[in-house]
Amino acid sequence: MGQVFYNIFYHVVWTTDLRHPMISPKIEEVLYPFLENKAKRFKSYILGIGGTDNHIHLAITIPPSESVSDIIGKLKGSSSYFLNKELQITKNFGWQDGFGVLSFADKDLKRVLRYIHNQKDNHRTGKLNKTMETFSEDE
Repeated sequence: MGQVFYNIFYHVVWTTDLRHPMISPKIEEVLYPFLENKAKRFKSYILGIGGTDNHIHLAITIPPSESVSDIIGKLKGSSSYFLNKELQITKNFGWQDGFGVLSFADKDLKRVLRYIHNQKDNHRTGKLNKTMETFSEDE
C-alpha cells in the first residue's frame, strides 16, 4: 500500500485512576513530552495537550489504518509504566479504564487547541464544554 492522505482529528480525554489528583506540575513536565514522543512511534501526532491534576485532553491525528482504541491504550499503558517504573516519580500512578473521543474538523482545530491548552483556567472559572469533558457514556 502506498502513501495515504488523511486529515482526521480526534479530541481525546481520559482520567487518572479514580480521578485522584495525580498529575502534579512535576509529572506534567515529563508526561506531556513522553506522550508526544510515544505517539510519533505509532505515526500519530499530538497537536495539543493539556489537562488538570486528574485528567488529560489531547488533540491527535491517528492514521486510518490504526485503531483509536489501540493507540490510546498504548499511550496510557506506556505512560503509567514510564512514570512508575522508569522514572520512579511515583509508585501508584495509573489511568482509569476507558476514554472519551470526539472527531472534529480542520476548521475547528484552533478552537479545540485553545480549549485544551486552557484546561486549568476552564476548570477554575467553570467555562467548560460538557461534550469535550465527557470521559464515559455514564456522564
